[in-house]
Amino acid sequence: MIRKTLRKVIPTYAIMPLCLTGIMMACSYGLAKVIQAFISFDPIDITSSMDAFFGFDPIWIWVYFGSYFFWIYQYTTIARESQEKACQLAVADAVAKMICLIFFIAMPATNVRPEIEGGGISAELMRLLYWIDTPTNLFPSIHCFVAWMGTRYIFECKKLRYKWLVCILCFIGSVLVFLSTLHTKQHVVWDVLSGIAVAEIGWLVARFTKLPRLLEKLNEKFMQTKICKYL
Repeated sequence: MIRKTLRKVIPTYAIMPLCLTGIMMACSYGLAKVIQAFISFDPIDITSSMDAFFGFDPIWIWVYFGSYFFWIYQYTTIARESQEKACQLAVADAVAKMICLIFFIAMPATNVRPEIEGGGISAELMRLLYWIDTPTNLFPSIHCFVAWMGTRYIFECKKLRYKWLVCILCFIGSVLVFLSTLHTKQHVVWDVLSGIAVAEIGWLVARFTKLPRLLEKLNEKFMQTKICKYL
């Protein structure tokens, strides 16, 4: 029963492509953190005058954390479109995350976080975020690139009910994610813009190379394995 319900949300052909996006997240973000822990880096603060327009406001932490559910909705919706689209998304996502990893190691960026004053749930969540997430791995912003990547592919989906309503809401959702990274001072403007840029690069690679088709062939072999049949 549970398995049948799950297959409606994530078809069998989408298991490997979606798992690949999770693995790449661990590699791009987690691996960079590990390397930074063992190698001395001199991070660069790329805060600009543009960032003064975005004041610190802990209420935006709800959007920041909510973006994880936004990503899941977008990626699973895209993956249900077809195996071809699921593999295109996985390739675009992997390329963008590899670019992020290179920048996190070669040009580590940082910023100056404000003091969190007062109480309340929003302030406590901000303190939790600052405690668990050090101000590294900022440029390009993974938060922003994943939100934009999902929206980019949502516009290409043909099986969506109320397609244009979903597309508009996803576009608005992406903009809110961008703003949340700025108003929580997790990122600066250049992080947001570079996040959009790497998403576009990943989309172009998936669109104009044969990598998605190669992943499709590997995925077809994976679907014939016992592991896949038990999932």
